[in-house]
Amino acid sequence: MGIIKIFFLLPSKGKFLQNFASNDQLKAQAEQVWRQLDGLSLLLLIITAIFGIGLAIYYYTGYNEMPGRHYKIKHWGIWAFIAFIFSLIVTTVIEYVCIKTNIKTGLASTYWLCAINNALYCFILYLSTSVVWCNFFRTNAFKFLKI
Repeated sequence: MGIIKIFFLLPSKGKFLQNFASNDQLKAQAEQVWRQLDGLSLLLLIITAIFGIGLAIYYYTGYNEMPGRHYKIKHWGIWAFIAFIFSLIVTTVIEYVCIKTNIKTGLASTYWLCAINNALYCFILYLSTSVVWCNFFRTNAFKFLKI
């Protein structure tokens, strides 16, 4: 697919495979892991978009319609943190469940770098959705992002 290139925190394919260069069998399995991760990258981005956009919309609609003073910046930050953490955890779980390999060491850092990258994208989508919502939709939330 080639979409894995947008995960800027991941090392290049060459650097990743270099970790397994001493053993041809491990290198072949590492190439398979890279292909599987590349195949999962679109799914991971879709999940990130759902969490980032979905939780921002929930913050500005359902959550802020509940009784209480939810329109403080603290509440916006809490929901941004929740989006970040959900994306991080779900990405990691999907990687560990969906990528089949016999390699026992050397993959955890790659999986976590990909998950952190995805969580950063999730936060960026949450922030972007918040900017759009504050400027184009009616809300009782604190409009600190209003331009």
